[in-house]
Amino acid sequence: MHVRTFAALVALILAVAACGDALQGVGDLSAEIVAGNQTSTTTTQPGQVDLKLDPITTVVWINDELGAATAGLTLDDLLLAVWLRGDQIDQSVQASRREIADMLPGIEFPQLAPEGVSHVSSQLVYDVQTASLGVGTAAAFGLWVGEPYTAARSEAQLAVLRIGLKTFDDESLDNEVFSFSVADGRELSWVDGEYVYQLFCRTGVAPEACAAMADSTIPLSLLVSLPSPTGG
Repeated sequence: MHVRTFAALVALILAVAACGDALQGVGDLSAEIVAGNQTSTTTTQPGQVDLKLDPITTVVWINDELGAATAGLTLDDLLLAVWLRGDQIDQSVQASRREIADMLPGIEFPQLAPEGVSHVSSQLVYDVQTASLGVGTAAAFGLWVGEPYTAARSEAQLAVLRIGLKTFDDESLDNEVFSFSVADGRELSWVDGEYVYQLFCRTGVAPEACAAMADSTIPLSLLVSLPSPTGG
């Protein structure tokens, strides 16, 4: 991943904004571009910043047990089953990493997480009018210090990854990462394959660490086979 010109940045903003809510929460943007080819490592060499990142293999995926009831379903049945798990009012419905990987083939997730992150929450996000996956955001993940939802997000949720569906044909933006300064931290946006990714890193997570997270993504389907520390 590497730097694009400001014109390409504007093109990305316009294209993603057309997807609906994909840029919600970005706030006042500053055109600061992330330098590409960030190293996905926590090793610190002399003169380098300690990125304070841990491997994602150490975290608990809190929704893994939900996937047991939907194993073997067709995609249409899986989509409906997860939707009915919710209240049909809230667009975000708790879902396992396996369910998300099945519904969004090829979706990727960072191999690295901010130091201290111990839990990951995961949701499929729906269009409540049609009970189909949302376009601007189809899946969302929260990276938490401690058990999710037991403390204020501003204190315990260090990063959020939102993934939407790519609805435009311009391939020139693929694999380019753009970084925006926002009120509570930093937002990174990029397009890869069929998806548009947005990674929010809260203030306290170094910009270099946020960039390294974005550069460390691998298919979520590869992470599904890794056991959660609790055996999920």
